Amino acid sequence: MRKFLFLFSLLSILFMACHAVAREPLLIFCGAAFKRPMEDIVSLYRQKTGKEVNVIYGGVGTLFSQILLSKQGDLFIAPSPDIMERAKTKGVVISESIKEIAFVAPCINVQKGNPKNIKELKDLARPGIKVGLANPEIVYIGAIAVEIIEKNFSVPEKKTIKENVVTYVEDFNKLATLIVLKQVDAIIGFHFLEGWYPDKVSTIKLKPNEISRIGAGQAAVIIHTDNRTEADRFMLFLLSGDAKNIFRKYHYFSSSDEAFQWVGAKKPVGGEFTAIEGWLKK
Repeated sequence: MRKFLFLFSLLSILFMACHAVAREPLLIFCGAAFKRPMEDIVSLYRQKTGKEVNVIYGGVGTLFSQILLSKQGDLFIAPSPDIMERAKTKGVVISESIKEIAFVAPCINVQKGNPKNIKELKDLARPGIKVGLANPEIVYIGAIAVEIIEKNFSVPEKKTIKENVVTYVEDFNKLATLIVLKQVDAIIGFHFLEGWYPDKVSTIKLKPNEISRIGAGQAAVIIHTDNRTEADRFMLFLLSGDAKNIFRKYHYFSSSDEAFQWVGAKKPVGGEFTAIEGWLKK
């Protein structure tokens, strides 16, 4: 009888432990460039399923390092195929789970009404223009911004624009805040930011030849997930019509063709590149 009671108690403890693990919220590491639509998508998912979801937002380079070190998480969402390729190569994500969820294109974002009358990329090198950039070493749009500047500015112009850069921030959400709070006159950001803050932000398109690449938001299941079933379920929701409507609400592109049409030319989607050494220094 004692053995029976012991076994029964042990099985009960194991059952409760497994049940507790199964009820753990999903943990998603998400690039900050997808923060606004993801907040709405997660909220709708909770309403429809009753499941809890926790999301950590940040620069994709920082998030990637966190996943590598912690060996935790269920889903990884990044705005760049090159980052996801690195995650696949490092064995961080399940390769067959990688899916494209939205597309983004670089541009210049300014304060609503464009009070400094910034009309083109070269205007960022005008004396007195305060520019904000994302850290190119850890933030995708930061690396794209440096690439755009290196491609399109002369050496003297690059020196001037570096003098105009007042800060380098560590994720896209903080980059957006610089414009919203009028701390800078312009940033090199993404086309959808006016969808985030229609009353605070205006968009200045870059010329097609000034853009080297666009981004593709991708999601994948992290290899360390303890709840593959729920991770797959959330992934399906990310690809659903409800999620696509939310991305559209915030002005994200649903296909590369949409992005190319907005840019005015066909461009590579993602691609490997490195930040220019020493760019953070004046």
